[in-house]
Amino acid sequence: GRSYCVRTQRMLNQCLESLVQKVQSGVVINFEKSGPDPPPIGEDGLVDSSRPINSFASQPWHSCHKLIYVRPNPKTGVPVGHWPIPESFWPDQNSPTLPPRTAHPVVRFSCVDCEPMVIDKLPFDKYELEPSPLTQYILERKSPHACWQVFVSSSGKYSELGHPFGYLKASTTLTCVNLFVMPYNYPVLLPLL
Repeated sequence: GRSYCVRTQRMLNQCLESLVQKVQSGVVINFEKSGPDPPPIGEDGLVDSSRPINSFASQPWHSCHKLIYVRPNPKTGVPVGHWPIPESFWPDQNSPTLPPRTAHPVVRFSCVDCEPMVIDKLPFDKYELEPSPLTQYILERKSPHACWQVFVSSSGKYSELGHPFGYLKASTTLTCVNLFVMPYNYPVLLPLL
């Protein structure tokens, strides 16, 4: 954070201008790794089985409290999203109130390489992640054609991790990492459509 000591009207204007420049349009998300680390990748971009995997030592990229940029529509100036990030509970009609939740969603990611899925005429949402140890780790793997599925714990009725609602994927140019938000349990829904 920053603190400003404002003594004059002119300083107030300068401080406000400085703050406005730092404001990014986005949503803060807690990204947490679920399951084992991915196998290490060698210099040639292939899995390097000679290097050991240490899944139990905590790494900075295992847990990141970061922003996803929510870009406004260039024509209207209003951000457009089609799919929500799931809630961390299954709705219960008998419950008089909603359970409490954190201000920032906890999104868990699995380090299992999957095929990115999209189909024509079904919208998806794409948000760029703020640079972090997680984005750096994904970009260093140089795998722009693989993705890692994302989940919200307790979002499914019968499974603790819930079903995937999207994936993390490096851009094809390896300049940033994007969060793709799809319909809930999209690996089952998309083939049906």
